[in-house]
Amino acid sequence: MRNLGVFSLSAIDLFASAMGAFIIITIVLMPDYQKEVRLEGHLAYMESLAGETESVLNDTEQGIESAQEALSTAQMRQLELQAEQEIVSSEIETIRAKLQAHADQPPPPPPSPVVTEEDLGSNLVTFRFLGLKTDKTRILLLIDMNKYLAEHQALVARTVARALDSLKTGYEFGILGFQQLDSGPRYHRWPEDGGLVAMTGANRVQALRFVNQLSGKFEGSSSVRDAFALGFASPAEAMILISDGLPNPTYNNGLPPRALIQDIVMSNTQGKEIHAVTIGDYFKYKGTVEFMESLARANSGGFLALAQ
Repeated sequence: MRNLGVFSLSAIDLFASAMGAFIIITIVLMPDYQKEVRLEGHLAYMESLAGETESVLNDTEQGIESAQEALSTAQMRQLELQAEQEIVSSEIETIRAKLQAHADQPPPPPPSPVVTEEDLGSNLVTFRFLGLKTDKTRILLLIDMNKYLAEHQALVARTVARALDSLKTGYEFGILGFQQLDSGPRYHRWPEDGGLVAMTGANRVQALRFVNQLSGKFEGSSSVRDAFALGFASPAEAMILISDGLPNPTYNNGLPPRALIQDIVMSNTQGKEIHAVTIGDYFKYKGTVEFMESLARANSGGFLALAQ
């Protein structure tokens, strides 16, 4: 009688061999599988660290930008405070001078223009103009040509002539007339290139002819701020502003007189001297004298007032 079993002995042996082979292969490959699993974990961890690092870098860059902005703001504030200190110092000096004037006898008449005998460039006073004095030898005359000075054109021309009389051989000078018209700013330069020329007899005659030709052209308003920007860009070491001393905020970046002085002081990065000569009916307006005097004192210059 035949055996009817499902599996023969040889089939069972085959299955057992296959199972053994599978177990052996599994045991051999198990370390590699574990390495792969651990590697995936390491990669995930490294990606996490990379994300955190990028976040820290972004925060650091933002912090650096914020610090740079704060530093820039602090530096600008420092410049503003320095300019304010110059203005306050000039006002204190003005008050002291006024108090001293009340205690002293009336001052003598203004001296005639003279030039001292010191050698040029000796850091001593080498130029005197109606009491204004400086050791600078490169001078720029700024002439305010607004409409309020139209009735004082003759006085302006005489003032420029007296200033030029005080300049001797070895000095350099230039003239800049400025005004603000409806069509925009207008400048009258001598010499035409906006530079300086040596003081000679011929140059003096040409300069005076140029100033006389300005007669009849006084109109509009003026931007003192823009005129000084041109002066600061020139080779001049000292500037003499001839003006009625009534700056209109509309044409000076909206700045009232005190803020305008502060702005000019901050723009005067080369420390150029600014002297102020007030022309006309200055005694009618208290702010006129205060602006011109404070502007001069805050920029190491002198102040002078001339009437008709």
